[in-house]
Amino acid sequence: MPTITVSYRDLCKLLGKRVEQGKLCERLSILGVGAEAAGDELRLEIAHNRPDLLSPEGVARALKGFLGVEVGLPRYKLSTSRITVEVDRSVRFTRPFIAAGVVTEVKLTDEIIESLMQVQEKLHTSLCRNRRKGSIGVYDLGTITPPIRYTTTSPDGIRFVPLDFGRELTPAQVLREHPKGIEYGAIIQNLPRYPLLVDSRGVVLSMPPTINSEDTRVTENTKGFFIDVTGQEERVVNQALTILMTGLAERGFELKSVAIKYPGRRTRAPDLTPMKWRLSARNANETIGLKLTPKEIAKIAERMRYGVARIKGDVLTLLAPPYRTDIMHEVDLIEDIAIGYGYDRLEPTLPKVLTTGGRSPIEKISGRVRRVLTGLRFMEVMTYTLTNPRVNFELMRTKGEAAEIANPVSEEYTIVRNSLIPSLLSVLQENRRNPLPQKIFEVGDVVVLDENAETGARNVRRAAAVVVGEKFGFTYVKAVAEALLRELGFTWKVREAWHPSFLDGRVAELVMGDKRLGTVGELHPEVILGFELEHPVAVFEIDLD
Repeated sequence: MPTITVSYRDLCKLLGKRVEQGKLCERLSILGVGAEAAGDELRLEIAHNRPDLLSPEGVARALKGFLGVEVGLPRYKLSTSRITVEVDRSVRFTRPFIAAGVVTEVKLTDEIIESLMQVQEKLHTSLCRNRRKGSIGVYDLGTITPPIRYTTTSPDGIRFVPLDFGRELTPAQVLREHPKGIEYGAIIQNLPRYPLLVDSRGVVLSMPPTINSEDTRVTENTKGFFIDVTGQEERVVNQALTILMTGLAERGFELKSVAIKYPGRRTRAPDLTPMKWRLSARNANETIGLKLTPKEIAKIAERMRYGVARIKGDVLTLLAPPYRTDIMHEVDLIEDIAIGYGYDRLEPTLPKVLTTGGRSPIEKISGRVRRVLTGLRFMEVMTYTLTNPRVNFELMRTKGEAAEIANPVSEEYTIVRNSLIPSLLSVLQENRRNPLPQKIFEVGDVVVLDENAETGARNVRRAAAVVVGEKFGFTYVKAVAEALLRELGFTWKVREAWHPSFLDGRVAELVMGDKRLGTVGELHPEVILGFELEHPVAVFEIDLD
């Protein structure tokens, strides 16, 4: 989980009251935030689904309601700035989306500067997925002259002085020489043109997602911010901006919106409109095990910083704050009601069904697989069950169908995987700059379509392993797969096979009787290059059911 450090003194200042440190940590733990105190410093572990808590301002905002200091929906005054961001057509194939806002009446202190730097870093690594989905830029408002133009430049195009660097560089030189360019340059280095933000005088603000310019640096004398978020997903871009700006509003700063002019459409950001959700009191009580009235649930919701728009019979209409990007279903509201009521107040009860627990057979065999592959010097990874057709099929040179998500929240996760191999290759892709060889495996479920199943699909437990390196080919990975099958007590045969993901003559099927257990072989060069790898990759995948 993401971890942040917060000053206890600054947190109490944001709360508007002093709360004994031990009680504060105990209240935070009920909110789902792990807390450890060391003098004035609090080390907080934040759940991945709560990016709004990645700053002391966000934590204080939640605590205000939980402690009864300030309840109900936070209201943010958003005035209109005269700043416009003009989006060039050329960014369509680089980082096509941008959101921006203005913050004025800024009074910087050491705590605020540290908090601002920390929340940017944590949002980059969590919500923005290491800047791939989004990257944040914060600039001194007094150094820029609107309108702002979001455009692109050639690798050897405009020269500027990047942040914390003593000389001008071209965009290509930034990726080769600047520490941030080296760290994040892989996101854009294969593009023919790089994203760029410039003002009306031609002053470079930044080259997303790598680095800001020295000309727009925020200093202790800064009185206003211009903030932008650029990225691949408009939803993530807007969420990151909303979280950042509403956090700054907790410091008493003023927020202003910015006009975004895309080719063919126009928007304003940020959008701080509360989201409406319906909550059934009966569903909440049945899920939590309580007998609360709708009015009692409404009071708890207000402590969790929701607004209550209406109560009609059993149904409450709640207003969720704009920074609560984690709310996707009524169950999320019910969870917050349980937290607001207090997990420590829930009385445990024995289940009405008497049974004897034990590990299921599939879990036993999965455990054996993990022990065997760990003993063979493979490292276990855990990847997402959801994926997309490009990763699952296109990059693997295959075609097929998979269980689709009816209401996906992201283009990255639209189907349920039917193979572990693409997930493992994605892990190698993220670690391609690390030393070789790399040996990883996963034991997990895939979903295959089945007309005879009640839902039209069924879960299948599989084990898969991949190895990347010059000296590891078909012979090696076949030996590993056979060692695993031997330790599991299987009897098997190897037969010749063809598969579009593998090299001809370097792929085989593992069979037991008339049942196909799995596939083993060396991947096709097009698959390897599709995942941005540069060395041979050998894999196997077997069914454990």
